[in-house]
Amino acid sequence: MIKRQTILGVLATAMTFALTLLTSSCEKRVLPTALSVADSVRHYYPIVAGEKLHFSYILRNIGDSPLLLDDIQPSCGCIAGKLNANVIPPHDSLIVSFTFDSSKNVGYVKHAIRLYGNILPRGMATLVFDVNVVPPSDHDPDYEEVFKQQKDAEGGMEELVNGKPSEKGYYVDENAKTDSRSHAKYPWRE
Repeated sequence: MIKRQTILGVLATAMTFALTLLTSSCEKRVLPTALSVADSVRHYYPIVAGEKLHFSYILRNIGDSPLLLDDIQPSCGCIAGKLNANVIPPHDSLIVSFTFDSSKNVGYVKHAIRLYGNILPRGMATLVFDVNVVPPSDHDPDYEEVFKQQKDAEGGMEELVNGKPSEKGYYVDENAKTDSRSHAKYPWRE
């Protein structure tokens, strides 16, 4: 009798230990990780209303956990994004491409794109860009339209080689660090 109770007790203890081990190894927690975005606050050169501005950001996971992007929210419906994957392995990068349609905007335009995920410190990173959208003129063409007409008259070979004017690039502020969360204009994010 004692032997049977001892064997059942040992078996029950072994089963409890095995089940505890199996269930605890199934639970995986993804820890917060650090994200680095080079030039996350950008100023693009003027474009004519109706043109599309194509731009990309390189998101670099500089932490030791995988970075999971839960959501990307542009501040305007005029921004369309293309995301190839929503997981960035540790010490790897991902390119996120966006297209800004300027047909409904005129003047100075500033937009933000918010990235949500397991991003330090608060689960969000913000990409900021601005551009001056110049309306097409009805009578006298402005300097962007004259420049575009001259380039079109030359056959467009330079555009094929160098890209479209809206894809020429951007500039950043001198005091801007590599991330908009630490930019001097946004002290409340630190």
